[in-house]
Order: sequence, then structure tokens, then C-alpha cells
Amino acid sequence: MPRLTPFVYAVILGATACTSQGDVAVTTTATEPPAVSTTVPWATGAAVKAWSRHVKSFVVKDVSKVSKGECGVFAMLITEGSATFYWWDGAKWNDDSRQLTGVRGQMPEKVYSHDFTNDGVIDYFVTYSDNSARGGPVYGAFFAHKWSGEKMCDWDWVDVDDGRDLTKIVESPEVDQRKGLVYGTGYAKGRWKSFGLVDYLPSSGSFVFQAVTK
Repeated sequence: MPRLTPFVYAVILGATACTSQGDVAVTTTATEPPAVSTTVPWATGAAVKAWSRHVKSFVVKDVSKVSKGECGVFAMLITEGSATFYWWDGAKWNDDSRQLTGVRGQMPEKVYSHDFTNDGVIDYFVTYSDNSARGGPVYGAFFAHKWSGEKMCDWDWVDVDDGRDLTKIVESPEVDQRKGLVYGTGYAKGRWKSFGLVDYLPSSGSFVFQAVTK
């Protein structure tokens, strides 16, 4: 039997569970994301290289950066009519799109990668054009995980206070990718819409619309 390098051996131990039936090894592959990334074998650049190979299997519209933190390693892929969310188990990328339930529209256009919640971990802002056929604006939503608490490792669409209602979307978004800033339509006073910055407020755990003042 050929010798395994320490890293390959660690990946096999971390990603699979093996039982022996005579001379035959039966392997069961993990299907659920781990609670924290420390349970997953990590080699610098391995997930990024594997992600680059993985996305070549699809006709993509957009691809996110890899997000790595205490809760694991994640990434997102946009294809025609589909947004797919993945987690890295130390050996391969696994579909975890069940976490996208809720805001997910039918016509995703682009995914922006940035630490929008300022917790040191890359988050995602996804734009959709579902309403364009009816003359409506493009809209977007923030997808991230919470800073703390029992479900801190659960990814979710983050609340947005648009100045009038608590929603999950930003209307007519414009994104400054270099600075990681998202602008959109909100309400400065009453029912009158205005354009401004949508910024994260840690104390409320949501994004808050701030009207642009001239």
C-alpha cells in the first residue's frame, strides 16, 4: 500500500469515516457542514484552488470569493437562473443551498464579496432582476452569518431597515466593490423615497439606510 502524506491522511480522517468488512473498506462521506472550521483539515490555498477547478464545471454568470472564518469555509456560484451556496469539507466543495431559502429570487445576476458586517469574514451581496420584466428595479440582499449566539454559524439573509420598514432587500442597489459600500433606495422622511448608503449596525444586527445629504 502506498504511503500517504500527513496532509492527505488528515483529509481522509477529517472528511470520511471508515469501517472494515473483511478486506473491504467501507467509506461514509460527511454531508453536513461542521460546527466550526477547526474540525476541518485546512491547508493554505487548497480550498481556493479547488474552488477555481470546481467553477469550471459550470457556465457561470458570476463567482464569489472564498469566505473563511471560525464557522468554516464557504463560497457562492451564480448561473443562469440559479444561485448556489457551497461549503468546503477539507477535500471537496459541497452544495449547501438549503441555507439560501427565503429571499432567493429566480434571476440572480451578480454576487459581491466583501466583509459587509465588519466581523473579519467575507459576506455576500446578491443582486436579482426578477422584477425587470414588469418594469421594476433590480434588487439585492445581504447574505451573512451572525456574530454570536447559538446559531452564529447559520448563514441567512440579513434584515435591512429602509427607513420605513424592516425588510430583507435593497431596491435599485449600486455597489462600490473596491470600498465594499452598497447604496440603494430607502426612505428619509415619511413615504418619500431617496437614495443613500446601506450600512451595517452591529447593535441592531441589521443594515440601516442612511439618506445621502447634499
